[in-house]
Amino acid sequence: MDYFKLVVTGAVNSGKTTFVRTISEIDPITTDELVTEGSVKQLKTYTTVAMDYGRRTIDDDIVLHIYGTPGQERYYFSWDVLAEGAFGVIFLADSTSMESISTTKNIIKYFHERYTMPYLLCVTKLDNPGSIGYNEVLKQIDRPELFAMQCMPTKIEDVQNALITLLTLAIDQEENAL
Repeated sequence: MDYFKLVVTGAVNSGKTTFVRTISEIDPITTDELVTEGSVKQLKTYTTVAMDYGRRTIDDDIVLHIYGTPGQERYYFSWDVLAEGAFGVIFLADSTSMESISTTKNIIKYFHERYTMPYLLCVTKLDNPGSIGYNEVLKQIDRPELFAMQCMPTKIEDVQNALITLLTLAIDQEENAL
């Protein structure tokens, strides 16, 4: 049996916990606490303070361990801990918030400067009023080399497609390295 570690990250309220809950075959382990930061209180009542954890068996030989990071800047130290040994990262960008998009852009930069692994950008909340749209999010992120797709973290099909896409990118990267 092979075990692979995947990191799901992005700004506060981009859908990380929902993504992990949707795909996990076990009840996810979460570290949600009451929000104390003023700007985040406007968005939600609880926020991740350490990580979310879920697991997904792909087949008899492959199991994914899925870690969702906190999105608040004061918890960024946990990214390096969670990224250690990961095969790839999925970035979530909330299309309804320019602040979220800007934060996600900074998160992408952070990982890109430190790690060489496959990355996937998933644009979320495109069905919500106030969404600036998929193409505008890509324009704001300004990373044309980054593979991107639309994803609703509440839909199992979208989350499965994101996992399959990242696994395919990882396999392609491995084959190109040989």
